[in-house]
Amino acid sequence: MHFKAPLFMLGLALALALVLVLTGAGLKPASVAEPSPSAPVPAEADAAVGQMVLTSCGGCHGLETLSHNPQDAAGWTKTVALMQQLGAQVNPNDQAALVAYLARHFGPQP
Repeated sequence: MHFKAPLFMLGLALALALVLVLTGAGLKPASVAEPSPSAPVPAEADAAVGQMVLTSCGGCHGLETLSHNPQDAAGWTKTVALMQQLGAQVNPNDQAALVAYLARHFGPQP
């Protein structure tokens, strides 16, 4: 069986992201979660932004890169801007949602 490694890795990342979204793995328990100024994100919207993360970041990075480098929203804002300078394709209208998702799912743990 012959397959292209990048496509295989993207498929693997998508499957892992789906498992993370469906199980809520890596999310802070409500009792220790930091208060959020906005309403909770519906699962469908969160999954859509997760797909955007895979599309924007997954071509160069695996999920382990994100989880091994936890950052708050300010840190992810800087990282996303740097990645855009290096060629990452992020729609400016989606940048805030992307940063919020990264901070929520790949932020520092208490």
